[in-house]
Amino acid sequence: MCVPRSLALGLLLAACNEPDPPRPARPPVPEGATVLEWSSEEPPPGAVLAPAEAAPVAASRAVRAEHRPAAGPDGDHGSADPVEARRIVYRVRLGVPGILGSPLVDLVLPAAELFIDVSDARLRARFVGPGWPVDAGSEVRLRGDSPGAYVIDGRGGRPLEPGALASWFEGGAPRPGPRPYVRRDPVADDEDAPRAGELVCALVAEWTGEARSAILPRCGHASPVAFRVGFFRGERTADVPIELPRSALRADDAPPLPEVAHVTSRALLEGDALARLRAESHRGEELDTRDAEPPVDEGLVVVNESDGRMIVVVDGVAIGWVEAGATGHFVGLTPGVHEVGGMRPRGAVSMRRRLVAIPGRTVLRYRAPRD
Repeated sequence: MCVPRSLALGLLLAACNEPDPPRPARPPVPEGATVLEWSSEEPPPGAVLAPAEAAPVAASRAVRAEHRPAAGPDGDHGSADPVEARRIVYRVRLGVPGILGSPLVDLVLPAAELFIDVSDARLRARFVGPGWPVDAGSEVRLRGDSPGAYVIDGRGGRPLEPGALASWFEGGAPRPGPRPYVRRDPVADDEDAPRAGELVCALVAEWTGEARSAILPRCGHASPVAFRVGFFRGERTADVPIELPRSALRADDAPPLPEVAHVTSRALLEGDALARLRAESHRGEELDTRDAEPPVDEGLVVVNESDGRMIVVVDGVAIGWVEAGATGHFVGLTPGVHEVGGMRPRGAVSMRRRLVAIPGRTVLRYRAPRD
């Protein structure tokens, strides 16, 4: 039977306890740069932040992709024998919590999509589109008989121990965020329903660092109609039966492996969209003008010295993300004073909104709360 190829996707899993490669060392803070230190307990004092010195901006880093072996080979799924499966697509949107501001203009973020091929024993999921805070095209592979995952992104492929997919998505140690949510399909308990729900919910569990046993009872047999991971909300847009060779659902490092470009920052909106963001009329605080010249010709330069990936929010709108230890440059913002905040991919608000002068350069440094 021919396999439709219009929605190519893949994901597979294998458990393991190998850690990710170490994160790059923090770059030195340039003299005169504005440094924001904050913690989840103690937000920084309110103040307008003046521009600081300019510095080069890198949006990507050359990385040699290295594919490490899975914790165990998945030879049971190595044949070309056909297997019944489902091809499921979720359209995913990112919301911004009210604590980070309410947008004054209506801007629609580019959609992210999650493509899933799943049988009753294996799952492959691919993160498609520019709306994700991970390398576009990254793939996750899961198996139903063993927790953990095998992930492939711009740095290569590697096995992850149970729950470590949350750290991968966060780009660092996960911080507490909203609890995961799945909305059960009305046919989930039908005996004739396709048995895709358990593995889709296993993906949500691994993604959020939860035990699979805590999520699976909410799902039933059919794939969930919707899910929430942090402030990412997915709505199911397609769920069709397909037939695949068993090898297309292997959950280890077997080829073919997708080629994924590695980036350390990405804008979620084009410059002309960012230009529509405006400061509120009451923002009339006087700026510190000790720096006679703006630090950059245009936009906002963000240096992320926190311990994880940061989604940058300006005037209540998520405008992009920056990897830990990296720098991002977001152009198109109208010069003036804007509200800038930050949150982690799984929903933790790491930086409350502050007033920042743009053009400008801001260093974000997370200071963990003391015990």
